[in-house]
Amino acid sequence: MTTSRRKGEKGMNLSYKIATIFDRHRRQSTVIDNRQKRTRGFTLIEMIIVVSILSILLSLLYGALERSRKFSQRAVVFTEIKNIESAFRQYHAVYGDWPTNELADTRLEFTSELASGNDCGFVINEEIGRLLRGVALNDNEAARRFNPRRIPFIEFARLRSGIPVNPFVSAADDLARDIRKYKVLFDTNGDHTLQFSDNDRQPAFSTNIIADIAVWTLIPGTRKGAQSEEDTTAAIPDEVIGSWDSFGVK
Repeated sequence: MTTSRRKGEKGMNLSYKIATIFDRHRRQSTVIDNRQKRTRGFTLIEMIIVVSILSILLSLLYGALERSRKFSQRAVVFTEIKNIESAFRQYHAVYGDWPTNELADTRLEFTSELASGNDCGFVINEEIGRLLRGVALNDNEAARRFNPRRIPFIEFARLRSGIPVNPFVSAADDLARDIRKYKVLFDTNGDHTLQFSDNDRQPAFSTNIIADIAVWTLIPGTRKGAQSEEDTTAAIPDEVIGSWDSFGVK
């Protein structure tokens, strides 16, 4: 009886030990599997998908930021144009006449089809810019006639080589061609109509407005014009922002 009991106890102890060994092995396998799951990285397909999504989002964001930047620059240009127009209207109120174009490097003279005589103006250069700011030019009779009281009518936001320019000016722009300068035309023949063109823009820009003063400038174009079937690489023409617009761009 004792011998049988001992054999039974030995069998139970052996079964317990085997069960314990299997249970320990199962737990270790579970821990190893969990560690492997925690340390598993991204697959190549997952990385490609993530990079593609980020690229699309960045391109959309960049486009929105670029459009916002250009719109804000256009708003600045329009504000500066209205400030220049206001300065010349103050000039007319003080001196009773529009300024002459004796000091201009580029004079604007356009014949109106609705009346005889020329409407005269100029591209605002360094000397005219200084005189409008009330800065005197020494030993220059034409400058003294332009602003004899040295009244500061305006303070320009930016100057390049002393010349007032719009925010779209870049190092590649040729200021000798008056590309990003401000231009002004006065109703000097008294018909209250200004009919003019700007050949610095290609194709040339022309308009006819009812006003006694017009101020405008050119900015880089963003819309392609009509292209022929033979020519699909036509350059985007510059656009015109003028004082006659209600924050409109041609």
